[in-house]
Amino acid sequence: MEIKKLSKKDGVWEFQLVSEDHTLANLVKELSWLHKAEAGYRVDHPLIGKPTVKVVAKNPKASLDKVAKDIVKLSKSVQNALKL
Repeated sequence: MEIKKLSKKDGVWEFQLVSEDHTLANLVKELSWLHKAEAGYRVDHPLIGKPTVKVVAKNPKASLDKVAKDIVKLSKSVQNALKL
């Protein structure tokens, strides 16, 4: 996965998910809300666009760290559920 940092200001981080699509961007958006952060994303072109994610929080790094941990937990639980 490639992430391109676009801007890092106080309380606002913006980055592009270069090799991803709506799936990861939407997951980051939804999980950010659970950690008291505002997040959204846009894709400039539906076929070739790359999601640009914007996170607004008191501490965007801490929020995104929590989101990353949640994604790992979710993927492990899906992996365990699919074991036969």
